[in-house]
Amino acid sequence: MPGYLAVGYPPRHMAGPTPLPSLSSRPPSVLIVDDDEYVHGALEAALRGLRVHLLMAHTAAEGEALALQHEPCLAIVDVGLPDRDGYRLTADLRRAPSLGSMRILILTGGSPDESAASHAGADGLIQKPFRLHNFLDIVRQQLGNREQEEHRVAALMARGA
Repeated sequence: MPGYLAVGYPPRHMAGPTPLPSLSSRPPSVLIVDDDEYVHGALEAALRGLRVHLLMAHTAAEGEALALQHEPCLAIVDVGLPDRDGYRLTADLRRAPSLGSMRILILTGGSPDESAASHAGADGLIQKPFRLHNFLDIVRQQLGNREQEEHRVAALMARGA
């Protein structure tokens, strides 16, 4: 998969923190699917400075329902969910036409399976524990990639392509 981001390391060309671009006045939404309440709290605190709207789910089913209802910009999906593993959830989310532009990062505390993440359609794989600034760089990059794709599509539609 071109541009695939593995094991939570941002590309070398990334500099320090940058503000998120915005196509609209509403903040981008980020879905976190993890059954660990501590992870929810830690990611919520980490993402607070990005001014994103957070959606929280504790199971794959809950995460899938929230994704279909709210169509977030980014989903951060843990591998070890109680009802379905994160790779399968990612593949299921990729099949939903309304979620085509959503970026997905898989979060794992075990040995990262880059092949399974890529095959499922993930845009990146982050291994726990991770460094906060690396995590935020990856999230910024993923949100920025989605914004760039929306700008490209809007420009094509304006030209009638």
